[in-house]
Amino acid sequence: MSIRRIRVKALRWALLALIPMALFIGPPWPEVSAIDYAMNWVGYAFLITGLGLRMWSMFYLGSRKSRELVTEGPFSICRNPLYVGTFMVLIGVSLCFENLVMLIFATSVAIPVHFVAVRSEERHLKELFQDEYEAYCRSTPRFLFRLANYRSSGTVSVSTRVLRRVVIDVVGVALVPALADLVDTLHIQGILPVVWTFP
Repeated sequence: MSIRRIRVKALRWALLALIPMALFIGPPWPEVSAIDYAMNWVGYAFLITGLGLRMWSMFYLGSRKSRELVTEGPFSICRNPLYVGTFMVLIGVSLCFENLVMLIFATSVAIPVHFVAVRSEERHLKELFQDEYEAYCRSTPRFLFRLANYRSSGTVSVSTRVLRRVVIDVVGVALVPALADLVDTLHIQGILPVVWTFP
């Protein structure tokens, strides 16, 4: 089984495990409080930033992956902006649900799964692009951002397949705050029990 399939399966199982956490674990602080407000807004900030980074990355990567070494746009300042964006979205989801168990679980799964995927992709890109890729690795951080490196051409060609993925991402992320509010309402009304509060 390929690394990509293992990663996809691991992330699917992790997402399934997050559902009961989102539904039955609640925060110990009051529903209308400063910490409630702060968690929601920090969660929104992570969601929007992560989504924006994913969209920006997909526009540049498109169908060019493995065909050419993409080193412009977000890829000029970070080698894995798509993974960083995904990680930020996961943090944002957990914070919108005000659920620290989700946050701990999501990060403890996402970090090793994405790191293994990145290492596998790096080996693949090194085989394909050799010296060019090694030079890119030396100048561009793996996960952090080196803004001084930024460069981009004036236009980017985007496939309809990429646009479909972007729309799915936008719709999915846009639903998160509404779903989090619905779960809060169901908890307040006593329709959905809070089995455990954490911490």
